[in-house]
Amino acid sequence: INSNKKVKLTSGKEVTLIEMSVDDIDVCSDVTNIVFDKEGNQILRNISAARTAWIRKGVKNSDDKFIKKLTKEEKNELSTKVREYQELGE
Repeated sequence: INSNKKVKLTSGKEVTLIEMSVDDIDVCSDVTNIVFDKEGNQILRNISAARTAWIRKGVKNSDDKFIKKLTKEEKNELSTKVREYQELGE
């Protein structure tokens, strides 16, 4: 299984996505909580933690040093690419 895919972010940074286990995908998917306020508005909680979890589990060599160098935009783009890669597989 362990297939990898190199991708380039809009910023030009190149990273390698790795195939995650079903268990890791479930853990990352479950980080975000959806709650509703009194008016029925949907509120998402733990978005930053979920984004970091996807990057940490789905990007090769994604230690704290690597993650801290990413901009908010890069983190958003990268976590989306990781999720998409896990859904598509290879």
